[in-house]
Amino acid sequence: MSKEHYHFLGIFGHAMRGVAAAVKDLGRTVTGTDEGDSPPTDWLRKQDIRWWSKPDPRHLQGVTTVIISGRIEPDNPELVAAQRQGIPVFSFAELVGDLTKRARRIVIAGTHGKTTTTSLLAWTFESAKRHPDYLVGIQPKNFPSTVRLADGALAVIEGDEYRSSLIDDRSKFAHYRPATLILTSIEHDHPDFFQDLAAVRDRFAELIKDLPADGRLVHWAGSETVREVAEAFPGERHSYAFEDADWYPEHPRYEPDGIRFVLKHHDDTLGELIVPIYGEHNVLNAVAAAAVALQEGLSFEEVAKAFTGFKGAARRFELISEPGADITVIDDYAHHPTEARTTIRAAKLHYPGRRVIAVYQPHTYSRTKELLSEYHQAFGDADQAFITKIEDFDPKGVDLKVSGSDVAAGAGKRVRYVEDRGELLDAVVKAARPGDVILSMSVSGNDSFAQKLAKRLGGDPPEAR
Repeated sequence: MSKEHYHFLGIFGHAMRGVAAAVKDLGRTVTGTDEGDSPPTDWLRKQDIRWWSKPDPRHLQGVTTVIISGRIEPDNPELVAAQRQGIPVFSFAELVGDLTKRARRIVIAGTHGKTTTTSLLAWTFESAKRHPDYLVGIQPKNFPSTVRLADGALAVIEGDEYRSSLIDDRSKFAHYRPATLILTSIEHDHPDFFQDLAAVRDRFAELIKDLPADGRLVHWAGSETVREVAEAFPGERHSYAFEDADWYPEHPRYEPDGIRFVLKHHDDTLGELIVPIYGEHNVLNAVAAAAVALQEGLSFEEVAKAFTGFKGAARRFELISEPGADITVIDDYAHHPTEARTTIRAAKLHYPGRRVIAVYQPHTYSRTKELLSEYHQAFGDADQAFITKIEDFDPKGVDLKVSGSDVAAGAGKRVRYVEDRGELLDAVVKAARPGDVILSMSVSGNDSFAQKLAKRLGGDPPEAR
């Protein structure tokens, strides 16, 4: 019998390459193709994965299954050839769903907060020797990879509402069939695919409808939309929020090294939790993760120990400058106006009395155009903000009649548009003063802007020098 051979189209993405490595660990042959500009060459070499930078049907020789990322166009030559040859084609979400079907699955879904909550919960189980399978959309710092698929009894999965691929309009989370669902938030996002908030809401409603009767739903109670969707589930429901919920934090504190709060369940005081993550939103994420961990049988002591040892996820309020530097540089993945506003708020909470400068690269023309009025309200808490050119990540045919200057024009007098990256770096260096906190927010890192800025300011970490 010939060995199974999986070929990944779009292998450079964090989740895709994590899945590819996990599949290789299961004993399958793995290859890949990706036309992206920034190949993770060292990672691919370390994993001993053969890959190509240009699609060619000849790469399919011996391939038994093709896995595609969400950006692979229907006319991709390798995809077309696979379909013509009858080679099974799946999205990575379908593959993850299949490889975790024997596990008890905990899925974390919502417009915001998925990655941090998934990373924290997976680490909490790992720290307690439960060794879950997991899928995280970006690198969790407590683990060597974004994905582990080892046929574990428990799986903690980040569930994305976006479509599985350009040939499969089902949401990624539709493939995961959770026993427990954490629902963090519902807002309009991905306007290239979801026409409005109602369309997004419908996808989450479908996910909840698919929960088994003996399943569990843990949801944020601070959103009317989330509450309405959650109320349709007839099974076991738990809410969390800062108040008026089943689970809630008491006496939250925001310190330079993270958050701490007392966890409450109804009238019971469970104890203090200390987590090296930042912002009010992460207090809520930590409450949700703690609630599920405790419901799954972990002790409060196990949860508290794991939380203290949590290292966060890459590009989630990640400190880039050296601790103690005169100017603090932080890199963050914020790519929605709510996330930009929340991240700025977090900086103000954890660094009181210090100026906060926001540097923001909008992601996709479709999101920028649809959410433009929300962007105009996103930077009000910043002492100064710089907006740069939009990162083009839209599918073919999207209207491009919007720019980063449109964001800056309606966002207030302290917001400035600078298109050129070199000029942007110079402008931010010129504006910075000792004691400032500078937030670099983007999806792909804005050409490593935060790292370059820290180096220019003399506060880069020792390993970057």
